[in-house]
Amino acid sequence: MERLTIEDVLLIAEAVLEIPGEQLARTTRLDVAEAALAAAAKPGALADQAATLCARLVRDRPLPCANKPVALLAMLELISRNQATWIAPSGGAKEIATTIERLASGALAPEAFADWVRRHLAQS
Repeated sequence: MERLTIEDVLLIAEAVLEIPGEQLARTTRLDVAEAALAAAAKPGALADQAATLCARLVRDRPLPCANKPVALLAMLELISRNQATWIAPSGGAKEIATTIERLASGALAPEAFADWVRRHLAQS
């Protein structure tokens, strides 16, 4: 299974924030981002690993800002690299945003988020 690296997360953040990765590396809590990546690398189904990565980046907030969009994009990148397909929820972008916001606020447990991710993942 292919994994993301801290460099991948910084590149995603660079694209979202339009701030050079080198600058982000100085302002990001790299240990927190690395812990999220390590948690996602534990053995398990791709959906669980992707959900763990997203949840940890959202809740632990390693970046100075934009943790939610970076977390979502990192999750989607992990899914794509492992030849799976994200199936857009019927509620579209609004459902995604609401789900991520509920995860961030603690209103949605990581386990429930993983269930939601499983429902939207198709593996080749």
